[in-house]
Amino acid sequence: MPRRYVFWTACALAVAAAAIQAWLLRWTCDDAFITFRYAQHFVDGHGLVFNLDPTEAPVEGYTNFSWTMWLALGAMFGFDHDGMTTWSMFWGVVCHAGTVLLLAMMSWRASKGQALVPIAACAYAAIHHAQSLAPAGLETALFVLLATSMLHIAMTMHCKREALLLGFIGVVCAMTRPDGGLLVAMAGLFVLYETVRRSKPRLLVFYCAPFLLVFVPYLLWRHSFYGYWVPNTAFAKSAGDPLLGLGWDYVSGFFLCYYGLLTAFVPLGWFLLKKGDMLATIQPALGRRPWLAIAAFVLPYMFFVTWVGGDFMFGRFLLPVLPALLFGWDIACQRWRPVWLQPTVALSLVVALTLRVEPVLDNFRLPVSDNRLISVAKLGDHTLSELFRASGLYMRDLCKGLDVRIAIAGGHANVAFRSEVPVAVECAAGLTDAHIARIKVKKRWKVGHGKPRDHEYLEKRGVHFMLEQTYRLKEDPWREIWFPSTPWPLPCSVVTWDRELMAELLKRAPGIKVVDFEQYLDTYIADFPNKKKPEVRKDLAKFRRYYFNHNDDPTRLAAFETFLQ
Repeated sequence: MPRRYVFWTACALAVAAAAIQAWLLRWTCDDAFITFRYAQHFVDGHGLVFNLDPTEAPVEGYTNFSWTMWLALGAMFGFDHDGMTTWSMFWGVVCHAGTVLLLAMMSWRASKGQALVPIAACAYAAIHHAQSLAPAGLETALFVLLATSMLHIAMTMHCKREALLLGFIGVVCAMTRPDGGLLVAMAGLFVLYETVRRSKPRLLVFYCAPFLLVFVPYLLWRHSFYGYWVPNTAFAKSAGDPLLGLGWDYVSGFFLCYYGLLTAFVPLGWFLLKKGDMLATIQPALGRRPWLAIAAFVLPYMFFVTWVGGDFMFGRFLLPVLPALLFGWDIACQRWRPVWLQPTVALSLVVALTLRVEPVLDNFRLPVSDNRLISVAKLGDHTLSELFRASGLYMRDLCKGLDVRIAIAGGHANVAFRSEVPVAVECAAGLTDAHIARIKVKKRWKVGHGKPRDHEYLEKRGVHFMLEQTYRLKEDPWREIWFPSTPWPLPCSVVTWDRELMAELLKRAPGIKVVDFEQYLDTYIADFPNKKKPEVRKDLAKFRRYYFNHNDDPTRLAAFETFLQ
């Protein structure tokens, strides 16, 4: 059988396996709902904002502008609200399968049509976390595809048209995730080298043109609209602070899990130190340039991931450079020639990557976890994600037309998106809130989490309900509230009591379980004879922030002030 039939049959099987397995693993990550809310508000005519609060300045709580716009496009085509999850899943799977196909095309081109098996394509298709993160609603699969495309062009670029294409892809990459800027810089070094070596300044001009024409205007718009040059998430995650300990654990933990990836560093080191083949001028894959490109894309990016502490989602920040790392095997096997070597290496990698040694990842309290395992875990007959979805839809119907303000963390973003409440304050990291994002954390144990709860700020923002059930309940049990959503009630804590809002909510849903705070105050006032002034004074300060500062109730307030005279 001709080689091309064997090669492209293996390629088709790898692409199909990648697409099918990714679709079977489909789910939606917590952070994706933040992007969904931005996209939905944009389509609804509110602009790229998370909250519909006229007193709050716009906050850039997303880092994936191009992906957000793609979701908005889907919403314009009718994939809005619930349909946005399906749109994001579908295109995530398409991008994942596209990366596998691109790796195969790179292998075929590098071998001049002599390759027998697309090694990197088969290996990448076998990585479970690449499969599971592709349909998670995030920009991950798109970013991996863009990074791999940049590597491909950087290794073989020889004309100004390719330099222009590389620059355009680089713009989209940098607008998909800020760390794409590092890949843009690495690709720019190769363009600069070619410009100097061949005395063709047009290569550099064409590469830079998309940045001047697209990225610079985008950057100026972003600064004028949000007031900052970088996304709010940079402050929320303290991206400028080194977290080498967390970063090392993140990187080493991933490579110990996927131990088969470690073998890819062997040919990379070998050919970086080895002189290029004499035929490199005729066949670029035989020279050192491909290895320099792989090293330039992989090593600085891995150092960056280590510096920022990795991520709280297992493997997500390392996926963009895995295709480049694995592609080294395709080039190496072409240099080492034996025909049997390619299928042997491909099969060995697939087996090793499939038989991963996975650490404990189903505990969200650990520094790194697999959010899919947590989201699809069953609570009774339903998954956590399904319960949040049901609660969000219940709150949407209950709160329609009301100025309800909630505070959220983690999976509650699902509720915030589906409930369509005007204001949702993200508390875990302050991703969508400028104030919380800038709160310093003394000791960071988990990237993107751990911000202390600023009670006074939430009260000042007029937040009504905190979706973290334990919020201040130990000291104030009267804050507890249960919304009777089905199939599981939604437990929350009341942050501030708005008498008109609560009266309307109780009218719409009499099954809400909550301490009627006005009755509670009446009982408290009636018990004044049994209370001491220091105790009452302390409680009054709390009651002011919870109730009196938000409601006009001079009679009850006068009763407290009279007692304390």
